Amino acid sequence: MTTHFSSLIACLLALPCGAQILVDSIPYPGAGTGVWGIDVTSDTIFLGSDLTGNIRYSDHNGAVNAELITGFDFNHGLIRRPGSYLIAEDYTTNGAGLYEIDLAGNLLNSWSFPDVIGGPSSGIGDLCADGNAVWYTMYYPDFNVYPYAYAYKWIPGAPAPIDTVPLQGEQPYGIALKGDTLFYVTDNLNGDQERIYAYDLTNGTDIGWVELPDTPIDNDQRPQGMDYDGEFLYLVANRQGGSAFAYQTIFIYAFEVGTAIWQHAPEHVLNAYPVPTEDVLFIESGASELLPAQLIDASGRTVRQFSLAGGVNPLNVASLPGGVYMVRTAEGGTTRVVKK
Repeated sequence: MTTHFSSLIACLLALPCGAQILVDSIPYPGAGTGVWGIDVTSDTIFLGSDLTGNIRYSDHNGAVNAELITGFDFNHGLIRRPGSYLIAEDYTTNGAGLYEIDLAGNLLNSWSFPDVIGGPSSGIGDLCADGNAVWYTMYYPDFNVYPYAYAYKWIPGAPAPIDTVPLQGEQPYGIALKGDTLFYVTDNLNGDQERIYAYDLTNGTDIGWVELPDTPIDNDQRPQGMDYDGEFLYLVANRQGGSAFAYQTIFIYAFEVGTAIWQHAPEHVLNAYPVPTEDVLFIESGASELLPAQLIDASGRTVRQFSLAGGVNPLNVASLPGGVYMVRTAEGGTTRVVKK
């Protein structure tokens, strides 16, 4: 057993159950500050450099043992598949690309991320796998009212996303999936607090957040890629404490979502039922006057515009195709619904 996992298990045994715990960290003093994408297996941490584009192979003690030259000069998200890697492009005005290379670095496929709410998928924050689909965060387009940004689920090559999740911060980067919980991390570039957020995909609700180690001390760790390996959540960020930009660190968290003690996000959630629905969706509103609202499909297209009165409002959705939709009000209230 490696030194890293020995200390990690010791931390877990010493801490109470039912909480989110920062259990360990792995410094990379020789790796500079260019690491962004991350994918973790039982014996290797794969690290994508957003400066050179190369993929470094590290053990769980922080020793970089090999490096794959990809031919790219970016890495804004990394997924290791059997026999290949998926790599997300950095900011591109007309829409970023997703690239698949084999384990020797040869290009296999390339796709353009689809247009989303607000325009092209210009600023990709990170990637994570969900079967044959990927989830990705968008730091641009972003918005100055809630939802400040979005995450999208997309099958590479498809013309549009198949799911959309509203996010709390304007600059979401790292993203990871644990069962029906979607984790994402926000950077402070637009004044956000640097936090790891959790979102319940089943119920379409925010679970809450935990702050990064240096928040609110200096709130400047530049969190980037994330990955969940089936047991722990791994986050790439600058080191904690003074000289934070000297090198990066992998912070390792243990989360028990259902029993964790979370700080809670602002309440923006509407109540809608039944979910899933077939014919009529009932939406509850506490508004004292008519409140403009929209029904938005997974690609970000507005398919219905309507108003909500105080109380329970029926919305006939029988004619809409099956899929994931979001109800959003002019005041920023949202709920995520499924149409059979």
